[in-house]
Amino acid sequence: MIDTVISQSATLANFDRDKSRWQSIRNEPIDGEILAGRYLMRQVLSRSSFSITWLAQNIYLPGQPLCVIKKLSTRFTDPKLTEIAIAQFELEALSLSQLGSHAQIPALIDYLQIGDDLYIVEEYIPGRVLTEIIENQGKFSQTEVENFLTQMLRLLEYIHSHHILHCDIKPQNIILCQTDRRFVLVDFGAVKDINPVNNKRKPERTSSVSIGTPGFAPPEQLANRAVPASDIYALGMTCIYLLTGKNLSQFPTDPHTCELMWADGIDISIDLRETISKTIQIPLGDRYQSASQVLTDLDNRSVRAKLRTYLDQKHAVSKTGQIGDREYYPAVVHWALGIE
Repeated sequence: MIDTVISQSATLANFDRDKSRWQSIRNEPIDGEILAGRYLMRQVLSRSSFSITWLAQNIYLPGQPLCVIKKLSTRFTDPKLTEIAIAQFELEALSLSQLGSHAQIPALIDYLQIGDDLYIVEEYIPGRVLTEIIENQGKFSQTEVENFLTQMLRLLEYIHSHHILHCDIKPQNIILCQTDRRFVLVDFGAVKDINPVNNKRKPERTSSVSIGTPGFAPPEQLANRAVPASDIYALGMTCIYLLTGKNLSQFPTDPHTCELMWADGIDISIDLRETISKTIQIPLGDRYQSASQVLTDLDNRSVRAKLRTYLDQKHAVSKTGQIGDREYYPAVVHWALGIE
């Protein structure tokens, strides 16, 4: 159920040029089928046990714009697994519909049932996934990670306000849009509805399945108890990948706490390091509980950093006129420096 649209950066202009290369890599013929009288299936982008994803064209609209089509695979011998897969696919479409038009989420264009087959049609996002950027250009700077983190936290605020968890935040599921440099979160195939009203209506449809990507999904999510802080954990792990360019399995862990020991030798501020470290705490109670909490902390840390810089430059003077007399610093200076 966790598909990554791994090559949305392909464009129609270079598609025909690269057709033979894609055929050899994917070992897939170019379908050429027209789905529902309007969607020309151009190329398989990804395949999993649960679905197949295509790059397609909407030939019905002027300009024949590109789109992404995901088809649910229901070839399971276990009827219960088929039922769960269908329910999750429907939830993915419903969640995209509920989230509406947001610049950092692919818009839901269509939801089709043709015979026994189910399809989701989504907006095509021109750009590259984060793993591709890191592999080709190297790791992100602190400023780039701070921009990324702020954009994604605001997006999570929006998603979580609709009682929806993404449950599969990772570099492969985030695209940097080539037109305006916004970060777009894709693949809502692992989405979880945490609205109590909806859970009462359908308590059994997906409750028996826990989904997520090892290394990015926190323990409570793998135990099928995902909460908003679970998405925050995955976002923190993604930041570490962007800062280091390393696979998370390359980092040692604390033998007592199981916490990832990632920060040694990384040239970032103490403030950012502490923020990221708090996003990935293993005990749920030690972690940020909401995206809003992280954003507030980032804002506070930014103000404190500016005040510290100002004090360093101006040699902050206490009320007594003496430099460095902490006892007489104004309250705002105590707050800025973290003085009790």
